[in-house]
Amino acid sequence: MLSMISRRVFFYRLSLVIYISIIWVLFSVLFLYNIIEVEKEFLMERRLFFFSLAFAIIGFVISGAEAFFLKDAFRNYPFWLGMLLRLTLTFLLFLVLSMIILAAYFVFRYDGSFNEFTSVFFNKIMLTSSFLMFMLDLGLLAFISILLLEITDKYGPGGFTNLLRGRYNKPRLENRIFLFLDINDSTAIAEKMGHKKYFSWLKDFFADITEPILANGGEIYQYVGDEIVLSWKNTNLNKQNCLKFIRQAYFILKRKEKKYIDRHGFAPSFKAGIHAGEVTAGYIGIIKKDLVYSGDTLNTSARIRSKCHDLDHNFLFSGDFMEGFTPPDIYKIIEIGEMKFKGRSEKEKIYAVDFK
Repeated sequence: MLSMISRRVFFYRLSLVIYISIIWVLFSVLFLYNIIEVEKEFLMERRLFFFSLAFAIIGFVISGAEAFFLKDAFRNYPFWLGMLLRLTLTFLLFLVLSMIILAAYFVFRYDGSFNEFTSVFFNKIMLTSSFLMFMLDLGLLAFISILLLEITDKYGPGGFTNLLRGRYNKPRLENRIFLFLDINDSTAIAEKMGHKKYFSWLKDFFADITEPILANGGEIYQYVGDEIVLSWKNTNLNKQNCLKFIRQAYFILKRKEKKYIDRHGFAPSFKAGIHAGEVTAGYIGIIKKDLVYSGDTLNTSARIRSKCHDLDHNFLFSGDFMEGFTPPDIYKIIEIGEMKFKGRSEKEKIYAVDFK
């Protein structure tokens, strides 16, 4: 049985598949119109429901194969080659699904013999200009589906929707939580492992903490070397989600220590600094756009993280993060005291968290 975190990742990917399947159904109406315009005898209007249902099934299976298998299967290939291979496999999968669906149609709806059905299928469907148009439409739709998955990977959950809505086209003030996470002793480990092995180790680390990020609604703001910056809207629920992320990531890495040691020779651990406050958010760049947050909140989050070693605590957070928030009893909260940070006139109260 899938764990809670794994189920969350599964359902996130499943939601993408469902959205893409809906797009396939909407396009099916346009495709049917184009086909009928070319050959009036190919499909009649009364079969629109069957046609759309078939497209929903095909779209769900193909986008599911893309989201769960093909998207990662060719990750290490050049983009053009990976795209070509994915489109080829998508086409083959479509042919198989089409044969299955048409066979089902023959069993339940067609009144003639199987030989007659086979003749109709090849002569009036596959060997027609409308079928060629259908294949071109399918290729376009498969290409769009692949691009949607790639764009979603690039911008993360909710990022593509924000891009479409133009949410950050103009700078806007937001109150957010920021978590700066850094791997302990990463420089020394990199020197011992070598750059290639270290990069593989990093990929495993970020892959393992991605599940608790998704499980707790975190937004991946930036990867910077061996550091990742996460963000949430500043609410009490998200403060709890932020702490839950740290706790789950901590115990996931504890459970996988042996796997890391066997595979890489070193098991990772991490430190994190958390702060909350107002930032300005917006897209910047002309030829490469990125969503950027700016403000003292980010600087303070980074400086809190940098104090972990000095204070001998791996997980520190600010008094602003604690404002109006009572952490659950599973967290052992330790008050460190007030500290002065560069660039700030006022001192910031600092807390540490431990897990019972």
